[in-house]
Amino acid sequence: MARRTYFLGIFYALALLLTGCGDRQKPAELVVRGQILYRGGPVSGGMIVFSPNVERGSNGSLALATLQADGSFTLAGEDGKPIQPGWYRIAVAPKAGTVEPPTAERPYPGLPAKYRNPSKSGLEREVKAGTENIVCFDLDDG
Repeated sequence: MARRTYFLGIFYALALLLTGCGDRQKPAELVVRGQILYRGGPVSGGMIVFSPNVERGSNGSLALATLQADGSFTLAGEDGKPIQPGWYRIAVAPKAGTVEPPTAERPYPGLPAKYRNPSKSGLEREVKAGTENIVCFDLDDG
């Protein structure tokens, strides 16, 4: 009886070890891409930042991308980590030095300051798993 218990113990230990082996599929990384325009023209050279919206239950790291010459972007997570599914507030910042100086007629020329703050921009999107997420905005002065 002791010998049978000994062999059963070894059998179960081997079974546990072997179940941890094998091909494990890496979860599919989320793809988020899009384009940012301002009054119909591309916002080039700036940054787009996705900030998790904790009020909608999202958490995780910021995700950001540089806006290309045509305003397009492909999002990458912070420190190379993939972006997580969930709701995000979005901020857009133009390239440094590209905003015109204010005048009396146009106190906020160029991209309005509200777009630089994810809590005030009014820009928000849900990033979903299992699909390519396309995010396009044509921003205005409003």
